[in-house]
Amino acid sequence: MTERDRLIAQMDKELEQWHVLLCPVAMTPAFTHCARGEAVAIDGRKVPYLMASGAYTIPFSFTGHPVVVIPIGMQIVGKRWREMELLAIAQELDQVVGSFQNPSGY
Repeated sequence: MTERDRLIAQMDKELEQWHVLLCPVAMTPAFTHCARGEAVAIDGRKVPYLMASGAYTIPFSFTGHPVVVIPIGMQIVGKRWREMELLAIAQELDQVVGSFQNPSGY
């Protein structure tokens, strides 16, 4: 069994008791854009851009678990091969939190 297979099995087991997993998209509020390869400052420490921007999203891409992002900084992670269930739950959450509204002036 590969490391990826072990991680998939672990995530599948975690999702047995839940329909979806709600979690943040990032570990911080949006940070100022920087040059490619430049680290970003988080709590006074320099963190590689990829780690800062992908730490909460890359694991699900790696395991193949589907994700829907709601533009309030929340991602909804679903079970593998259950995309339609995930989309239905995302639609219900969208009705609760409201759809994205363009800021004034856009």
